[in-house]
Amino acid sequence: MIITIGGEYGCGGKRIAEKAAELLGYTLCDDQLVLDAVKHSKTDLEAEVFRYFDESQGSASARELSMLSSAQASLHIAVTSLAVDTLPLDRRMAQIQNKLFHDLAGKGSCIFLGRCADHYLQDCPDRISIFIIDDPVIRVRRVMEHFQIDEPSAAKLVRKTDKRRRDYYAFFTGKTWGDMGNYDLVLRCSLLGVDGSAQLLGQIFQAKAQTL
Repeated sequence: MIITIGGEYGCGGKRIAEKAAELLGYTLCDDQLVLDAVKHSKTDLEAEVFRYFDESQGSASARELSMLSSAQASLHIAVTSLAVDTLPLDRRMAQIQNKLFHDLAGKGSCIFLGRCADHYLQDCPDRISIFIIDDPVIRVRRVMEHFQIDEPSAAKLVRKTDKRRRDYYAFFTGKTWGDMGNYDLVLRCSLLGVDGSAQLLGQIFQAKAQTL
C-alpha cells in the first residue's frame, strides 16, 4: 500500500503521517529519508542541490526555479558533469524524484510526505492520496506554539510557506496544489485531532488493502 500525504502548512500533516506510519508499521518517506536516498543514488546531484528544490520554508520560489531551469552551465550550486545538451535542471529533478519515489515504493508499504508524491506515484494502483487542511486560525496557533513566535510572525510564515508549496507543486506537476480533484481524501485535522485523524486513516488504509 502506498500512501501520499500533503497539506497546508501548520495543519498537523507531518504529525498525522508519523502517527499513521507508527500505527500501520509503514515506512515514512520524509525529507531526511529522501535526501539520504539521493546521497546513495548514482545521480550526480548532491543532497544540497536536492534540498534546494525542497518544498519547505527555505526552498526556491517558482521564479527562482524558472531561472534555474534555463541554466545549462556555470551553476552556483554543486552539479557535476553538466553538459550543454543536458536536460534543464528542473526536468532532471523531476525525473530523479519520479524514479526515486518509485524505487522507494517498490520496497514495501510506505507513506510519502509532500514532495508532489501524489503526482509522481499516480500510476500506482495501490496508492491513496490524502490532503490535510485546517482552519487558518488553528494553523497559525500551531506554528506559534511550535516555534514560540508571535501571531504576526506565525501568520506570515504560514502564508509564505503555503505559497512556496503551491508554486513548487504547480512548477513540477502543472496542477493546482490543494485542488480536491487531485486527492482521494481531504481531511480537516481539527475534526478528530492528530491521533484521531491518524487512526481514521489507518482504518481507511486497511480497508483499502483488503480490496487489492
